[in-house]
Amino acid sequence: MFPPGRGNDNLDVGQKYVISLYGTNEVFTAEGTEVRLRGYKKDSKNQIWICTENKDNRISMQNQHTLRFLGRRNSSHFACLAAAHQAWEDLYFTRLNLGGYKLMVISSSITELKPVQREDASKPDLRIGLPGDQFGLHQLGQSVIRRFEWVVPKRLARSSAPYYDSEDSDQGMNETSINFLMAHGINRIISLNEIPLSSREKQKLKAEGISYTHVKVPDFAAPTQLQFDQIRDAYAKGGVTLIYCGYGDGRTGTAISALQIFQGRKLSHQDYRDHGVQSPSQLTALDALSIRIHGVDDDSDSPDASGTEPPPYAAIDKDKRDKSTQ
Repeated sequence: MFPPGRGNDNLDVGQKYVISLYGTNEVFTAEGTEVRLRGYKKDSKNQIWICTENKDNRISMQNQHTLRFLGRRNSSHFACLAAAHQAWEDLYFTRLNLGGYKLMVISSSITELKPVQREDASKPDLRIGLPGDQFGLHQLGQSVIRRFEWVVPKRLARSSAPYYDSEDSDQGMNETSINFLMAHGINRIISLNEIPLSSREKQKLKAEGISYTHVKVPDFAAPTQLQFDQIRDAYAKGGVTLIYCGYGDGRTGTAISALQIFQGRKLSHQDYRDHGVQSPSQLTALDALSIRIHGVDDDSDSPDASGTEPPPYAAIDKDKRDKSTQ
């Protein structure tokens, strides 16, 4: 059984996670004081890790079964040994361009970070050293709305659709997801999900004072120019706005970029990609919007010469550090 989600979930203190070798069903498993890669088993406590933060604002992962922390045993050995979170248990997660995360720990010199990797293809053990492997973070439990982050604090946020797993149709707006929105002060939703919420779900939002604007855009497609205007007009009504699509990258990033263009910014293709824009059609639509708003062609680079769209969730062209320490 594969771990839930795609392995690109945000890192949040207090939340529970499964940590996978990205794209496989092998996950971090506590076996005594060792940590090994084993096949995923649903609800197995020795495969569940709780994100913790110590008094120095450093991040670590505590196993739900053993209550011990991930970290380094020595210069080359990665383990689940410590009963308390000290310097050797500080973990550094960096979002990778092609999905998942790089996981790093402090080396024996205390001044250098080194990546975690599988020892070799025939062994389940993990070690510290180059070049480092690609790992997935799969949030469990309270993963109602994944990948939530502020674009403009207390004004504009972005995320996945509520309860998103792999399809637009996964979304669901119930009491739990509405409570999440209210806890973050969200009172306006702009959804680019291909599927609208049901009438009942929209009524629940309305009852809590949350407006809902649906802009139907298929996955990897781009909004039309009229839909860009619809997004602009909805956002201009004010309030604290959340934009989502399905996973929360391509279409959402396109909408975020469009709002910035409407606000007078001239963006390059790299700016678009930093927002999560994925496909050539989305880049082309944003270029057309920029020309329409600014009146002249911009200096953005051209779409990929191949003209092909990237595979799902594998072309997030940004290197973003999620909840890492400084």
